[in-house]
Amino acid sequence: MLLQRLSPPREAGQVRPLPSRRSPMMLVAGVALTALGALVAWQVYGVASQRVPVLVMARDVPVGQQIQAQDLRTVALGVDPAVQSVDAAGKGGLIGKRAAVDLKAGSLLAPVHVTEALVPGPGEVVVPVALKPSRLPARGIQPGDRVVATTASTTEPGRGVPQDHPAKVDRVGQPDVDGLVVVDLIVPAQAGTTLARQAADGQIALVLQSRAG
Repeated sequence: MLLQRLSPPREAGQVRPLPSRRSPMMLVAGVALTALGALVAWQVYGVASQRVPVLVMARDVPVGQQIQAQDLRTVALGVDPAVQSVDAAGKGGLIGKRAAVDLKAGSLLAPVHVTEALVPGPGEVVVPVALKPSRLPARGIQPGDRVVATTASTTEPGRGVPQDHPAKVDRVGQPDVDGLVVVDLIVPAQAGTTLARQAADGQIALVLQSRAG
C-alpha cells in the first residue's frame, strides 16, 4: 500500500519507452554505406562532366574506300586518355582520306584507322601467298615488313629459273586448319601474275629484310 502511494499515477494510454537496441556496428556500417554512395555519385558526375565530342562511324566503310562526311557522326563520350580517338573538330581533315582497316558502324574512330595511301598504289598489285610455317621466318612477319618472295626450290623439273620478288607485307592471316598462313604481298604489277603462279605451285618462301630504317 505504501509503494502504491509513493508511485506517481500513470496517465491513461501511456507506454513506457523501450531501451535503444542499435549497436555501434550498425552505426559504422551506415556511415560506410553513405560514404560509398557519395563516392560513386562523385565518380559518375566526374565522368559525365568530362565528356568530349568525338567521331564514330555512322556506317560501314571497307578498307581502302574514301571516307565521306556522311560516314561520320559526333557523339559525346567520357573517353579515357589511354583510348585513341578523334576529336569532332577534326572531322573536316578526315574527308577524302581512306580507311586503313574495315570500319564498322558504331565503332570509335582512331587516327590509325585512316590513311592517305591507297593500297595497292598505282602500278602495284596485291598477291596472296599461302605459306607453310617452315617457309616463314620463325620470328614472324607483320604488315609493313619488307620481304623477298623467292622460289623455294630450283632442282625440280619444270620449276624454271629461280626468281626473287621484292615485296611489302600488306596483311598476315591466321593459320587455317592445314596450318597454312596467307600473306598478302604488295609487288609491282608486272611481277604479280608470275608470283601468283609460283605461289599456287607452292614454290614461294619469304625472306625478311632488315627493319632498320
